[in-house]
Amino acid sequence: MIKNEIGENAGKIWETLNEKGELSIDKLKTLTELNKQQLLMAIGWLAREEKIFQTNPYEKDWKICPVYN
Repeated sequence: MIKNEIGENAGKIWETLNEKGELSIDKLKTLTELNKQQLLMAIGWLAREEKIFQTNPYEKDWKICPVYN
């Protein structure tokens, strides 16, 4: 997977979170139609840029939330 594809997938995730708000990984995967590898790599990209955070990291099904600067 190339850097541009990861960036494009990160954009897709960000747009979905911006529209829908807090989402589980499974729901985000369904809505973006990304496979697990694509989803997790793009989440890493967004986390590195401090565009997202996870809620309740100690629960089994944690959620991803957008960060608005």
